[in-house]
Amino acid sequence: MKKVLLITDTWAPQVNGVVNTWKNILNYSKFNNMMIEVIHPFLFSNFSWPFYKEIRIPIVRYKTIVNMIQQINPDHIHIATEGILGWHARNYCLKNNYLFSTSYHTKFPEFLSSLYGVPKKMTYKVIKTFHNASKSTLVNTPTMKNELTSRGFNNLLEWTRGVDKNVFRPRIDEGIKKIMNPKNKEKIIIYVGRISKEKNLINLCKMTKRLPNYQFVFVGDGPLKNKLSKEHSEILFLGYKFGEELSKYYSIADCSVFPSINDTFGNTILESISCGTPVAAYPVNGPVDIIENKISGFCDENLELAIFESLKCDRQKVVKSIEKYTWQNCFKIFENQLLKLT
Repeated sequence: MKKVLLITDTWAPQVNGVVNTWKNILNYSKFNNMMIEVIHPFLFSNFSWPFYKEIRIPIVRYKTIVNMIQQINPDHIHIATEGILGWHARNYCLKNNYLFSTSYHTKFPEFLSSLYGVPKKMTYKVIKTFHNASKSTLVNTPTMKNELTSRGFNNLLEWTRGVDKNVFRPRIDEGIKKIMNPKNKEKIIIYVGRISKEKNLINLCKMTKRLPNYQFVFVGDGPLKNKLSKEHSEILFLGYKFGEELSKYYSIADCSVFPSINDTFGNTILESISCGTPVAAYPVNGPVDIIENKISGFCDENLELAIFESLKCDRQKVVKSIEKYTWQNCFKIFENQLLKLT
């Protein structure tokens, strides 16, 4: 049985696409002769990132990580994030001539630029240095691979994502429909994800004023939730939902909206489409790789237009459009790239 060590600076109970991806990889590894050990922030004392409490920063010395790696003695090391744990593990691998792989989950240059005004050029230089030392770097989409290649990243491999179609499938629940649309408006538009600045929600909220006949529902939580809920009483903020319950919210909605312009993929796009609900998004990395215009949703620089066009989609065709996205395929790509480390 292969023993793989995963190093990640984000883990449950945090809710994000990185955690979701690796939780599913772990589930499939159990049935494929692979044991994955995880080093994550909650194994150590940690504190919240200033102004963004959802991000946890571990307090850990390099020597501690070295001891943990040597004790686990893995066959392979994969570094999922570019945080403190990721840098410690990377430094260990380089000092000991240990081949390792990485994955590019988050556009940190855009994230830091949006929140703190850090120049993207400077951050990309650091992130490129981090990943180019690895044997291979897994990236989510063809457009992401092309973008990073143009920035000088090396050894990039495309790595798709998946969705559990047994969980995320069309479901009808009249009780949830009443919760989502208490005023019986014409259409229900749902957003699922973090309520935070980098998700471009401020622009989305402005749109809700222009579409008074549509009920907007935000499912999630984050640092902007209190502010936006006070300023936009027309939006329903329902907190996080998960699994089958979340699939009911997707299914009841007439359209799902993905307003982010800085994500590397968008797992919620797959979840929504799998429930038969078309997705409106900007034509950026992630959405343009997943959404088929007029089939499973619509991508346009005008997000209102994207919503209007998405509402015309045949929901049966929406469901069928993502048959290739499975967690089994996602796991197989991860497993195959590990062979490159031997």
